[in-house]
Formats: sequence, structure tokens, C-alpha cells
Amino acid sequence: MSAKFVARALSFTLGKGVVALKGAKKRPWLEIVRPETQRTYLDHQLRSLRKLHDGPIDAVWDIVPTNGFYDKERLRLHGEGMWRVYELRCPHDEPLITREALDVCGIQGVAALWVDQGRFVGKYGKIGGRFKCDELVTIAEWLTDMGFDSSCHGNGERFFEVCIKHYAIKDLINEIRPHIHVSMKNKLCKYRFRM
Repeated sequence: MSAKFVARALSFTLGKGVVALKGAKKRPWLEIVRPETQRTYLDHQLRSLRKLHDGPIDAVWDIVPTNGFYDKERLRLHGEGMWRVYELRCPHDEPLITREALDVCGIQGVAALWVDQGRFVGKYGKIGGRFKCDELVTIAEWLTDMGFDSSCHGNGERFFEVCIKHYAIKDLINEIRPHIHVSMKNKLCKYRFRM
């Protein structure tokens, strides 16, 4: 099993990817669903995982119809390395973002998280999405420990997003830039840095 494969596949589960046991044999499959306008990036994700995986990867690619103008592309894949990804992402067979999983992902995890769940709001960077309150706290602490000062924001009852401070967002963008595929570079340039 390649540690690089595990880190990359685990990074993809932080955003749009989901890892779960599927089929009669209950094998771990990674599923990523994206709009068809992001097919190039989805293809890049598959190629990068195939390149890093020791042995073959079973991949199924199909289209999920929508009511909108664009359909969605769905990629599902399985390989022996997915067992370790499942163990890290789903401790006790429940999906949960843990500090251990984030540490394995490293800067690639930050890049994947930003591409799928990050956005610019004024001078700040915000990461939101389908996360539990505890997961948001873990992500904020992890980003802060990596040098990108972050905190959780909420409505008084629960947290719903991670806010990256205005003085840290420039460093975050510069750090993840080499890890972002060219088709997703637009996620890096909506913010004009002011000194």
C-alpha cells in the first residue's frame, strides 16, 4: 500500500468525495460527484490515484441526470489501498474527520478542502459544507497548527463554518497553489490581496 495514495485519496474525501463500504463483499469505494463542467478535474483525480496506487483500480464512471442545464459526473473507484483510507476516514464505521486523518493528508488535504468547500468572503477565507460541529473545530485547529490562523463561526448554538483570518489567507493560497490542478485555478484568484 502506498502512503502517497492513501494521503491523496483521503484528501479527496474531505470535500466532495465519500468513502463507504459497498456491494455484497462490502469493499470500500470512493465516490466523487461533480458537475459535468468539472469533468477535467475529475479525470485528473482518477489519473492521480491510478498513478499512486500499487496494483489495479476498479473505476466506474457514469452520469447522474439533474433537473438543471448540466448533469453531474460520478466517479466510483476501488483498490486495495482504499481499506486504509476507509479506516482513517470512518473510524468505528462512521464517517468522521479526525486529526489523524488530517495529519495524513497534509497540505494536499488543505488544497482539496479549499477547492471543494472553500470560498472568499470579503478579506476572509471560509470553509463550510457537510461537516459536523466537532469536525469544524478539528479542521480549524489543524489549519491553525499548520500556520493558517483559523476559527469556527456559528450562530450561537452550533458551528457552521471555519473562518481563515485575513492575514493568513494569502499564505494559505500561496502554499496550496502548486497542489491545485490547472482546471481549478479559478478557486485561487477571486480574492485580491491588499497589503
